[in-house]
Amino acid sequence: MIISVSGENGHEGDAVTPLEAAFEERACAQRAGTDVFLEGVNLALLGRVDQLRIRPTNASGTVDDDGPHEVRLEATDEEPRTGCTCAEGSAGAFCRHAVALALVATGSAGLAEDDGDEDGEGIVVEGSLFADDPVHAAMRVFLSRVPRAELVETLLDAADEHEAVADALWEATVAWHGRQHGAAPSA
Repeated sequence: MIISVSGENGHEGDAVTPLEAAFEERACAQRAGTDVFLEGVNLALLGRVDQLRIRPTNASGTVDDDGPHEVRLEATDEEPRTGCTCAEGSAGAFCRHAVALALVATGSAGLAEDDGDEDGEGIVVEGSLFADDPVHAAMRVFLSRVPRAELVETLLDAADEHEAVADALWEATVAWHGRQHGAAPSA
């Protein structure tokens, strides 16, 4: 079964499978919540999804995260279903392992193998969280999860080594202090 999605003008839409429609990345982010979604993004970008099997209505694979976890996704008429051998997934939650598998299986993370049906642009979905730059996506995950003290030291070390980083941090510091004290932003 294929679902047709119309383009911007109502024509020339892309064909998507029920799996792709059910596990579209923004829906996954809403269903999982921000923290769990970012953890799944991290696993996907680190290449932790293996033994991937994809069909139009379901996908399965293993996700390596402190040991392998068996994950299954299924697009049904009612709502998407997931299963995972981790504690959260076994309790029925949409876990980080299901997020990682969904992103890779649907091509949202730009990591699924090209099946030859693409137009030479690659398989990263336009408008995807990963479309602009997967390196920035990985760094965003890192920066959002690293402990604050470690982040501060990393940025100060980078500023010591690179003048452009020091300049950018100084400009951000001045702007932040201005906002804290009610100063109008400089043009």
